[in-house]
This record gives sequence, C-alpha cells and structure tokens, in this order.
Amino acid sequence: MARPRKSRILASLLFISVILLSFSAEASTASGAGYANPTPPGVIVPAPTSFHTYDSLMSEIMQLSAAYPDLVTNVTIGTTWENRSIVALRMTMPGNSSAKENVLFMGLHHADEWMSMEVVMYLVHYFLANAKTTPEIRAILEKANVWFIPMVNPDGYEYSRLHDSLWRKNRRNNGDGTFGVDLNRNYGYEWKTGGFAADGSLIVSSSIEYPGPSSFSEPETQVIRDFALANPLVFSISYHTAGEWILFPWSYTPAPTTADGVFRAYSQEMASTNGYRLLQEGHSSHNKPGNSDDWLYHALGTLAFTFEVGPGYSSQDEQQIAGVTLANVMSAVHGAELSLGLIQLSCTPQLLLCVPELSVASLAVPGLFGAVFFGLRMRRRRENRLNRLGPGASGYSDEIVEHSRTVGRGST
Repeated sequence: MARPRKSRILASLLFISVILLSFSAEASTASGAGYANPTPPGVIVPAPTSFHTYDSLMSEIMQLSAAYPDLVTNVTIGTTWENRSIVALRMTMPGNSSAKENVLFMGLHHADEWMSMEVVMYLVHYFLANAKTTPEIRAILEKANVWFIPMVNPDGYEYSRLHDSLWRKNRRNNGDGTFGVDLNRNYGYEWKTGGFAADGSLIVSSSIEYPGPSSFSEPETQVIRDFALANPLVFSISYHTAGEWILFPWSYTPAPTTADGVFRAYSQEMASTNGYRLLQEGHSSHNKPGNSDDWLYHALGTLAFTFEVGPGYSSQDEQQIAGVTLANVMSAVHGAELSLGLIQLSCTPQLLLCVPELSVASLAVPGLFGAVFFGLRMRRRRENRLNRLGPGASGYSDEIVEHSRTVGRGST
C-alpha cells in the first residue's frame, strides 16, 4: 500500500508545482506578452489627447447624430439628481431595427474612472468610421442595434473633474452630511447581500461603496434598468478602470453561474486580443452584490462583462488614452460577433473549463489567488471569420499560444 500512497503524494506535489509555476508566469503575461494584440481592421481613428467634459461629450454625440442620420440615433434615456442627461447612442444599418438584437457598451459608472468613458467614445468613432466598408463591423451593424452609453454617472464625473479627482459615487444628498451612492452596488439583484461588507463598514452612507437606501434607488441605475428592459441585450460590456481584467458574474458570490463555461469561453476569446486577465468577480477581494453584470444576467440572460481597462493608475492619465482605447477595440468586436453568431467559439464551454478545438482542456481551478488557467489556446484564422462576412479583407494566419497564467484579485 505504500507505493500507491507515495504515487498520490508525488502527483499532488506535481500539481501544486504546476500551480506555483503558473503564478510566476503571470508576470510575463499580464502586460499582454504572448498575445498578438492585432491592429483592428479598417480605418484606425485618432484618439483624443484629453478627456471629454460632460458638455463636450454631449455636443459630440449630437454632432454625430446630425452628421450620420442613417446610422446614428441618440436618445436621452434619463436624467440625474442634478438634472444632467444620460444619453444612449444607437448605431445600426438601416432596416427594421426592431427585429435586431441589442448589444451595449457603457462606461463611467464610477466618477473617477475617466478612461472608461473614452473607451466607449472611441468605439463609437471606430464603428462609425468602419460601418460601411469593413466587413466585420458592417455585419455587426446589419444584425444588431449597437448601443453606446459613454457616461452613466455625469454628476459624479463633473464633481470628480472639477473638485475631487478621487470621487467615485454619484451626487445623491444622503441627508446626513454625506453624498453619493456607488452605482455599481445599487442594481436590484442580490442588493446588499451575499456577504457584502459583513462588518457593516461598506454599507454606511460615508463609504465609497455605499449601495444606497434601497435597490435601484438612484436615477442612474433606474435608467439603465429601464433601458435594458426596453431593449433586451444579448451582450454587454461595462467599462471600468483599471488593472487589465475581464470580469464576469456572479459578483455577489464565488459560486459560478450555470453559464460559467460560456462566460469563460467568451472571456478567453476576447482576452486573446489584448492579454487581459480573467476572473469571476465573486472570487475577488470581496463580494460585490448589486452590480450591473449580475442584474443583467439574472434579469435578461445577458452575457454581461466588466472590463477593467488600462494598467494601474491610468484612469486619469491622458497620455494613456490612445493606447488603452485601441487595445480594447478587437475584444469588443469579438464579443459582439460571438453573441450575434457571426463567429463561433474555438472551444466547447463546460463548467469551469473550455475545451479547445485542439482537444486540450483550458481548465480553471478556483482557489488561492483566484483561478489558474492552463492549456493551449488556438486562434482561428481571420480569413475563416471573414468567409462568413464576404470577400475583400486579408487576414492573419493561425497562431497557437501556449499559456499558463494566474487570475488574481480584482475589484470594480
């Protein structure tokens, strides 16, 4: 009996060694090493050199809808405590928009995360510049209404921009000398539950993560709720900063969703373009009930993701705008294509793993600092994707990326 026991011990030590090696491998992959980070197809639009103000953003959106009435419609979907408009821009090719699927890109839930707004606005300009001439973008717009909400929290943003750059919440007067609710803790699914701030420190009104007096108490979250109910979404990305993460439900608990394999598969496909790390957010530093992704997935079945864009401390660095915005184009395009059936996953989703076409498991092992992913990922030929869309674009060849990486703690 000693030999089998010894073999089990050796096997266990070998498995632990793989995990520890994968931790050290994260340093080389966190910056995108080993990833193609391909240049998006078509027209590459210039990025802004400074951050928008609320007024400049609203003016730009109005100008775009006036200049491209066949492609762009802007809708004021609600107002804030301080009577600022929250605007959604819809982009689609002409023809029966009511029968199309809906895809959403939104930014700036948190007032101090300025870069998140710029990523959404860059996507607006990129999609618009390529709507009629680039096959991937045209196919998306023919099949979907693509919605952009660049600024969910305009009151908080203006306060952050003008008075306190670290301000995170909206500008609700809490009536006790404090201001603000964390909008990404105010959505209606598992609001203020799931072990959130078990010691009570995060649910007092002075906390930066104060979830509000009740779920959907804030006009900003009510606006997103009502918009989504009126335009059910198949796919969404909520942009935050920073750290270069792709996050997915559940956030209120470390338990996986029933679509865990699908979330991981989409995340791997999107991360193949920019090297971002993957994490079910319930495995981060603390549970975050009441966020937008959990509610969208629970209420509508939306494949809802959060992107923490840019390296650390880049949230308000205008020198980083061009690099961060460009790095997030192809992940958005891939996510939309997958959700609309324009391309297919390169792996078969299963709980906690995704089996690639090469039949080598890409396995996620929860625990320790989050989860360890290892295996092989095969990137499909771009030509194969474009065969579905029509002729006229060159592609890049197959690339096999061997990776071993740790997904660590994150927050949003």
